[in-house]
Amino acid sequence: MISHVIWDVGDTLTTLPPEGMDIKPLDQYKEITLRDDVEKILEEVNYLGYTQAILSNTAISNSKALQNMLENLGIARFFSFVYATQSELDHQKPEKPDQEAFDIVFQALNIQPGEAVMVGNTWDTDIIGANHCGMHAIWLQNPSVSFRKIASSMVQHPPWIIPVWDVACIPNALKWLKTVENR
Repeated sequence: MISHVIWDVGDTLTTLPPEGMDIKPLDQYKEITLRDDVEKILEEVNYLGYTQAILSNTAISNSKALQNMLENLGIARFFSFVYATQSELDHQKPEKPDQEAFDIVFQALNIQPGEAVMVGNTWDTDIIGANHCGMHAIWLQNPSVSFRKIASSMVQHPPWIIPVWDVACIPNALKWLKTVENR
């Protein structure tokens, strides 16, 4: 049964740094803002009873810098665990879609992959990574934030991949997943 929602950050919950990736710690960017309705949606997901966490590929920002950025944006209170990979410039470190990056979050939350759903905007890392770990995924397909470089990535069913066009659709996608699980 799904009890946790694991969120990507950049272009899912927030805008990106001007350079596209964090070349300085994320908490030092004043330009990063929340996407429309994010705080309201996090409240609703919380109200639905899900524990929320973050798994974000970052370049130089560690988990503390990401946590500080979330505090600066007023949404840190929603997340029981925050993990930044610091891997975009060091490919020796595990990052989404690697199973190891997901396992760090699963272990910290003391859950199995089937107990979580990944919410993200990037097909190759967020969605395929979650799918190959055995997690359901909600793919934020807003054309201005959705990324899919590798169209041939094989998908396993189940778990389910639910496309949505806006972050506001995520609570309904979670309700749908709960209905499917209860069948």
